[in-house]
Amino acid sequence: MRKRRTFLLSLATSLVVAVVMQSVSLRSAQADFGADSGKAEVPAAMAEEYGAFADKAVETLEKGDGKAFRAMLSPGTIRMEQRGKGAIDMIIYERFIPFFEGFAKQHLEDQPFPTYRRIDDVKGVGFARSFYVSDGSERFYVIFILKEDGRLTVGNLMLDKKLADVR
Repeated sequence: MRKRRTFLLSLATSLVVAVVMQSVSLRSAQADFGADSGKAEVPAAMAEEYGAFADKAVETLEKGDGKAFRAMLSPGTIRMEQRGKGAIDMIIYERFIPFFEGFAKQHLEDQPFPTYRRIDDVKGVGFARSFYVSDGSERFYVIFILKEDGRLTVGNLMLDKKLADVR
């Protein structure tokens, strides 16, 4: 009984923190991701490959498939999470999936940019994107796709953010 109460108290505290935050992302993006400075461009083939993976990741969230999205996460990002064992799943199910509910149409303009995770210098491509929901409003997000251990992974997803917010 005590373990359950402690778990519920921890979960409630985490939810309050998540609601109070203006945007929710996995911890590593705020402190450890950066956009390469200047006018660096992403090669077209790389933008296409990484962009297709980003599309696939977002589609899992649109469908409400948190398990598939979690499987796409960067092992490095998962290792860096410090808010407790259930924090990543809570963020996926309580913030990411609801954010993509009502998805109606992807905005056609995509803004890829070179990115890296500072702590271990893993490089990738960030995408500043938006989509329209069924009520006609537009939602913005930035997704970081990394090549880690030879495979593409989601390094982070930042909700309610634009390119200017990560540069």
